[in-house]
Amino acid sequence: MSATRRSPALTVSLALVVVATTIILAARGWSFYWMSVQDRPEHPDFRTLRPSGMLGNGYGWIAALLIILNLGYLVRRRLGGTRWGSMAVWLDIHVFTGLMIASLVSFHSAFQLRTPIATTSTISLAMVVLTGVLGRLLHFLAPSNTQQRLDAAIDAFETEFPGMREDLVLAMQKRPGPTVAANANLLTAVAAIPKWRAAAKARRVALAMMMPHKMTKPLKRAERDLYRTSAADARAQGISALLRTWRGLHRFFALLMIIAVLLHALVAWHYGYRWIFA
Repeated sequence: MSATRRSPALTVSLALVVVATTIILAARGWSFYWMSVQDRPEHPDFRTLRPSGMLGNGYGWIAALLIILNLGYLVRRRLGGTRWGSMAVWLDIHVFTGLMIASLVSFHSAFQLRTPIATTSTISLAMVVLTGVLGRLLHFLAPSNTQQRLDAAIDAFETEFPGMREDLVLAMQKRPGPTVAANANLLTAVAAIPKWRAAAKARRVALAMMMPHKMTKPLKRAERDLYRTSAADARAQGISALLRTWRGLHRFFALLMIIAVLLHALVAWHYGYRWIFA
């Protein structure tokens, strides 16, 4: 399985695991989590589902262990050309463990924040998940092999209408995407979004006006690919800059979360809340 192409089966399966796990945990303690904090001690599952209970505490320790697997994606990126699985698979695992951690931590806390460390851990985790999901969306909007697909679409028209390549290329060159510096900050990258959206739209309009009135089915497919890839090419530099700055924000909150979780675990261990490790 390559880093750029893969079956969606793994992605769908991992998403179903997260959803199923969340539903099962919610169903297991619904009556407890629905109660007010003051009334919970009267619930028969209070000693089991509270943050220090057998299940409640267990959710937290499992989440802490999953953080190690979650960080495996960063290790894999550093190893570059190794054969320890494709980056696409590791990215799926990274997203899966991140969402699973968020779910488990929510049930571990019993949907209440009682200490500053727990509050910091939860807020930083929420920001990690939010920036991670948005980063995954940006990654999706930045398709690979754009130039090759664009060349193939142009070649299809050049074959049927010799001389059309020059006109198509010129039309796109007159409507370039915004130039964003490699070291641009987040605000600069975000400010460029309207520009690359406008460039992508302008390219589609210009190319549509150049299309022949009658086209074969292969040319119609080439037309659709031309629209998509020309738009992707217009926003490529802007999305790349946005991804770089967004990753920096994601890493900051991830580091904050790791520190907070580590302190939380050490405090819990110090006071004897050691789950099955006691």
